[in-house]
Amino acid sequence: MTFKIRGTGTGKPQLVGITAGELLKKKFAPREFAIDPWLRTGETALIWAATGVGKTWLTLSLAVAMAGGGSVWEWKAPKPRRVLIVDGEMNLQDLQGRLRILVETGAVTGLDMEALGNNLRIVARQAQNPDSEFFDVTDTTSQQHVLQAMDDTDSEVVIIDNVTTCADGLRDENDSVAFRPVMSFLMRMKQAGKVAILVHHANKSGQDFRGSTALEATFEVKLGLHPAGASVGKASFIAKFGKFRAQGDSSIQPRQWTLEPSGWTVDDDESEGAGNDVLKALKSCKFTTAVEIGDHIGRDKHYVGRQLRLLVAQGQLKEDDKDRYFKAAKRLRSNPFDDEIFEVDDGDLTGTEVAPLH
Repeated sequence: MTFKIRGTGTGKPQLVGITAGELLKKKFAPREFAIDPWLRTGETALIWAATGVGKTWLTLSLAVAMAGGGSVWEWKAPKPRRVLIVDGEMNLQDLQGRLRILVETGAVTGLDMEALGNNLRIVARQAQNPDSEFFDVTDTTSQQHVLQAMDDTDSEVVIIDNVTTCADGLRDENDSVAFRPVMSFLMRMKQAGKVAILVHHANKSGQDFRGSTALEATFEVKLGLHPAGASVGKASFIAKFGKFRAQGDSSIQPRQWTLEPSGWTVDDDESEGAGNDVLKALKSCKFTTAVEIGDHIGRDKHYVGRQLRLLVAQGQLKEDDKDRYFKAAKRLRSNPFDDEIFEVDDGDLTGTEVAPLH
């Protein structure tokens, strides 16, 4: 049986409890996935990354998939749902450009375009009247406004992008007490059966999200996007789940994601020994281009390029080493006995010149 807690209903609904016997007999409807296999209805997720890594690109991809019943790589939205994006940072024109890229490049596949057009709703801070008060997830009245907006649009999913720009009342991100209103907001989403995704920045170390770790307890899913050494302005990261409660599958293992002109490419995470195959091929001075290295190791040139950038980011390769090795390979190919070509000492991967080749 269920029972009410006396004295808790002053002006509000009373708290209720349930006996163990009733709970054991209760039949629940199966939990639906909003994103299969890691985010279910009534759950909350935290996606965090440093500025410029690609958190908005990935989050927007997930929003498009959920709204249009599509897939982002192997992550599938089983059916279209109404999605409300609360964006505190980007210009609407920039959001339009990103949406077009995601749809036109096939970064999100299997979309019902009509459903996407109707289901994805965006409230952007930059598009508001300067005198308007934007949503603030630390304010209880504003939280109610978000819930009301979701009810008015029949939205099942809300995405807050991001904490810094949608929480004006948050004075100290390192204070666990200061985060309590945000935690309360997320709990209200769960109680309403909604899916909530909160986008946040990385801390100074880049190894976790910014602010109090007390916030982590609220989420069923915690997904960190770690830099992968891509070109400036290009979304590229290693996606690592720090927490999830759904069953999951092999697709939640760490992977390197890069948004290419042809859409998302997803490779195994090789960050621990990243690019060893590429590095060995480069050092051999047998290959004159990234395409040739790719053909040798059975990968495409995009993979080779990503690994070279990652090797530079990790300090295993100097910025100009790539061109130096390729030039040496070209000269060796045309003249194997060129005294001015130097090989590289295996003990120094940054390119120390040793004895000339004869």
